[in-house]
Amino acid sequence: MQRKVFVSFRFNDGHLYKEKLCKKLAMSNNLIDCSEDKDRSNLSDSMIRDYLYAKLRQTSVTIIILTPNAIRHKKNYFGKIDDWMYDEIRYSLEDRQNNRTNGLIALYTPEVEKQLITHNYENNSIYIEDVENLFRKNMMNIKEKYKHEQRARMYDQDYDSYCSLIPFDSFINNSEKYINIAEEKRNRINEYEITRRLDNNKYFF
Repeated sequence: MQRKVFVSFRFNDGHLYKEKLCKKLAMSNNLIDCSEDKDRSNLSDSMIRDYLYAKLRQTSVTIIILTPNAIRHKKNYFGKIDDWMYDEIRYSLEDRQNNRTNGLIALYTPEVEKQLITHNYENNSIYIEDVENLFRKNMMNIKEKYKHEQRARMYDQDYDSYCSLIPFDSFINNSEKYINIAEEKRNRINEYEITRRLDNNKYFF
């Protein structure tokens, strides 16, 4: 069965990774790339929303490419989130008529690994920084009764987070495996506490 995916990335430092990823997707008969390729700089918020709704309606999984400029959402002068990637992720997570919530995968590039992840080699685990990004708010969010990893404060890398966090090259080498897992979780979304938006009104002037 063919699956359609949407790729969210920051153009200024992520376009080469996006091109590499899309070449990989194009090599598969089972995966169809429905990535963003439109200049939206002159579109209103409602036009952007409608455009993304139409794009995302075709897809079942959203892939986020985490580069240094994409770890945290951009904010405007007033401290409100003003970020196309945020829109792409939150619209992917919406559950609305004719478009249910997408599966979610975040791919971290080598440039951000040290900023995002600390390895604990003693127990073969990792610590993930709590960055202000919707992908992070949808990690380690499985409801307790469905948890795969039974140790306290430990989470199964594949199944205990709605958003899987995967090294970019690992995904390139085994993309269908990770997309299958994302779609499994999409079909069991009731087992997760989904965060669909961040507080975008934290700062007042």
